[in-house]
Amino acid sequence: MKEDEFRKQLIKKLDELGTKIDALIQVVAITSRKEKMLKGKTKASQIELLSNLGLPRTVIAWIVGTTPETVSVAMSQIRSKEKAKKQRTKARKRVRMNRSEKNE
Repeated sequence: MKEDEFRKQLIKKLDELGTKIDALIQVVAITSRKEKMLKGKTKASQIELLSNLGLPRTVIAWIVGTTPETVSVAMSQIRSKEKAKKQRTKARKRVRMNRSEKNE
Protein backbone atom coordinates (compact mmCIF):
# COMPACT_ATOMS: atom_id res chain seq x y z
CA MET A 1 0.00 0.00 0.00
CA LYS A 2 2.75 2.45 0.90
CA GLU A 3 4.46 1.96 -2.45
CA ASP A 4 1.24 2.66 -4.38
CA GLU A 5 0.62 5.84 -2.38
CA PHE A 6 4.22 6.93 -2.97
CA ARG A 7 3.83 6.39 -6.72
CA LYS A 8 0.60 8.37 -6.81
CA GLN A 9 2.21 11.26 -4.95
CA LEU A 10 5.27 11.13 -7.18
CA ILE A 11 3.15 11.22 -10.34
CA LYS A 12 1.15 14.14 -8.96
CA LYS A 13 4.33 16.09 -8.16
CA LEU A 14 5.78 15.36 -11.60
CA ASP A 15 2.58 16.60 -13.24
CA GLU A 16 2.75 19.81 -11.19
CA LEU A 17 6.41 20.24 -12.12
CA GLY A 18 5.60 19.72 -15.80
CA THR A 19 2.90 22.39 -15.62
CA LYS A 20 5.33 24.83 -14.02
CA ILE A 21 8.00 24.10 -16.63
CA ASP A 22 5.47 24.72 -19.42
CA ALA A 23 4.56 28.07 -17.86
CA LEU A 24 8.24 28.96 -17.52
CA ILE A 25 8.86 28.17 -21.18
CA GLN A 26 5.97 30.42 -22.17
CA VAL A 27 7.25 33.23 -19.96
CA VAL A 28 10.73 33.04 -21.47
CA ALA A 29 9.29 33.05 -24.99
CA ILE A 30 6.98 35.96 -24.24
CA THR A 31 9.48 38.12 -22.40
CA SER A 32 11.90 37.80 -25.28
CA ARG A 33 9.20 39.25 -27.58
CA LYS A 34 7.38 41.35 -24.99
CA GLU A 35 8.08 44.72 -26.58
CA LYS A 36 6.80 43.63 -29.97
CA MET A 37 3.75 41.69 -28.74
CA LEU A 38 2.44 44.12 -26.15
CA LYS A 39 3.57 47.51 -27.42
CA GLY A 40 0.75 49.97 -27.96
CA LYS A 41 -1.91 47.72 -26.40
CA THR A 42 -3.98 48.60 -23.36
CA LYS A 43 -3.39 46.64 -20.17
CA ALA A 44 -6.71 44.88 -20.67
CA SER A 45 -5.66 43.81 -24.17
CA GLN A 46 -2.29 42.67 -22.88
CA ILE A 47 -3.96 40.66 -20.13
CA GLU A 48 -6.38 39.07 -22.60
CA LEU A 49 -3.57 38.15 -24.99
CA LEU A 50 -1.40 36.61 -22.28
CA SER A 51 -4.36 34.78 -20.77
CA ASN A 52 -5.23 33.32 -24.17
CA LEU A 53 -1.69 31.95 -24.25
CA GLY A 54 -2.50 30.00 -21.10
CA LEU A 55 -0.36 31.88 -18.61
CA PRO A 56 -1.39 31.96 -14.95
CA ARG A 57 -2.62 35.28 -13.56
CA THR A 58 0.45 35.74 -11.35
CA VAL A 59 2.74 35.53 -14.37
CA ILE A 60 0.48 37.81 -16.40
CA ALA A 61 0.55 40.35 -13.56
CA TRP A 62 4.33 40.23 -13.45
CA ILE A 63 4.68 40.73 -17.23
CA VAL A 64 2.09 43.52 -17.45
CA GLY A 65 3.28 45.22 -14.26
CA THR A 66 0.16 44.93 -12.14
CA THR A 67 -1.28 42.72 -9.40
CA PRO A 68 -2.85 39.27 -9.78
CA GLU A 69 -6.07 40.73 -8.40
CA THR A 70 -6.16 43.34 -11.17
CA VAL A 71 -5.64 40.55 -13.70
CA SER A 72 -8.55 38.62 -12.18
CA VAL A 73 -10.84 41.64 -12.40
CA ALA A 74 -9.81 42.33 -15.99
CA MET A 75 -10.38 38.70 -16.98
CA SER A 76 -13.80 38.75 -15.33
CA GLN A 77 -14.73 41.87 -17.27
CA ILE A 78 -13.46 40.32 -20.51
CA ARG A 79 -15.53 37.15 -19.92
CA SER A 80 -18.62 39.27 -19.17
CA LYS A 81 -18.19 41.23 -22.40
CA GLU A 82 -17.69 38.02 -24.38
CA LYS A 83 -20.81 36.48 -22.84
CA ALA A 84 -22.88 39.59 -23.62
CA LYS A 85 -21.56 39.58 -27.19
CA LYS A 86 -22.58 35.93 -27.64
CA GLN A 87 -26.04 36.68 -26.30
CA ARG A 88 -26.46 39.60 -28.71
CA THR A 89 -25.34 37.41 -31.59
CA LYS A 90 -27.86 34.72 -30.66
CA ALA A 91 -30.62 37.32 -30.36
CA ARG A 92 -29.78 38.73 -33.81
CA LYS A 93 -29.89 35.24 -35.33
CA ARG A 94 -33.30 34.63 -33.79
CA VAL A 95 -34.58 37.94 -35.18
CA ARG A 96 -33.26 37.09 -38.65
CA MET A 97 -34.84 33.64 -38.51
CA ASN A 98 -38.17 35.12 -37.44
CA ARG A 99 -38.04 37.67 -40.26
CA SER A 100 -37.21 35.02 -42.84
CA GLU A 101 -40.07 32.81 -41.62
CA LYS A 102 -42.49 35.74 -41.94
CA ASN A 103 -41.29 36.45 -45.47
CA GLU A 104 -41.91 32.89 -46.63
